[in-house]
Amino acid sequence: MIKLRSSAKNKKRSVLNRTIDFFINSNYRAYLVGGYVRDSTLGRKSIDTDIVVEGDAVKVAKQLNAKLKGSLSKHSEFGTASIVHKTGRIDLASARVEHYPSPAELPHVYPSTIIEDLNRRDFSINAIAMSISRENFGEIFDPFNGLQDIKSGIIRALHKNSFIDDPTRIFRALRYKNRFGFRIEKKTLALMTEAIEKNLIKRLTGQRILNEIRLIFAEDTYQQTLQDISTLNIFKVKKNDIEQLPFLGSERIYYYISKLNTNKFPLTNEEKKITTDLRNIERTVTRLKKASQNSTLYYILSPISAEIVNVILLIHPEMRNKIKMYSQLKKIKPFIRGNDLKTLGFKSSKRFKTLLKKMFDLQLNKKIHSKKEAIALLKNQ
Repeated sequence: MIKLRSSAKNKKRSVLNRTIDFFINSNYRAYLVGGYVRDSTLGRKSIDTDIVVEGDAVKVAKQLNAKLKGSLSKHSEFGTASIVHKTGRIDLASARVEHYPSPAELPHVYPSTIIEDLNRRDFSINAIAMSISRENFGEIFDPFNGLQDIKSGIIRALHKNSFIDDPTRIFRALRYKNRFGFRIEKKTLALMTEAIEKNLIKRLTGQRILNEIRLIFAEDTYQQTLQDISTLNIFKVKKNDIEQLPFLGSERIYYYISKLNTNKFPLTNEEKKITTDLRNIERTVTRLKKASQNSTLYYILSPISAEIVNVILLIHPEMRNKIKMYSQLKKIKPFIRGNDLKTLGFKSSKRFKTLLKKMFDLQLNKKIHSKKEAIALLKNQ
């Protein structure tokens, strides 16, 4: 408790420090919750600064931002607001209870007290609050013994319907397990397994699952989490494919998605193209192995982005010579273009495209070596 209080007070000139000053000098009841309390207890730098207000958090956020002068985003329908400042970010939410109309659906939200708010949370290590109000600054609210679970290194769900209400908590439990080096408590693991076996994750929208995948890849321990997901039969992916991921740079998340064999995720057109190309890598490599002419090699790889070609090289280093050849071929500019055909008396028709491809194929395959040779050949067509 002492560590949490001193940590909150000692962040001089930070957004958090100025926020605490605001609440100490107000009549609002407010609490640091979740990530800040958990990470401070662990002696880690907190990624999140979440504050719960007993009352209208959006109204409070407007008043607070008048002091912080940051960028305010309001979500009145959810009773939440965010203030982004050059030195930090504060997320504020009204204390609330949640009612889930059916498994995996978003909840209905109602105002509540801090204790009721902590009761709705996912795990005991996130169900801890520290008051930043004038009347009881520093008081710790820990109804589920989260501080002891942090000390013991345990991920423990708060109630038996936790993963039924919100199956995304399964992904979160695995992220926390690997980020902190914790273990998932036996009963919690059983509840997770039960929810997985009931296929509750399939009830989630593609957007919600994609959000969880992005969060996983933002972690240093993403590989272990993905392996856990495969072991639990959520998304089965070969161990070798997971081991390849660190070598694939920014394309790693799309390589992983390409292995899930689903089009459920709301990707951009560019992301869809990348994912499709990655999904077809083995087929592409099979074609490359059979390619005996430069023109064939060129037409196999030219529709694919440079990033994906690099991925092929990383996964299949035996393709190095062919990819090196392709890197030279793609620099070649055609000797003959449409205007050249018109100058030679050819009329615009479907034959144009056929002739242009034929001449470029001959050029790629080093059957002609100059525009003069190409024109001489065309004159005999």
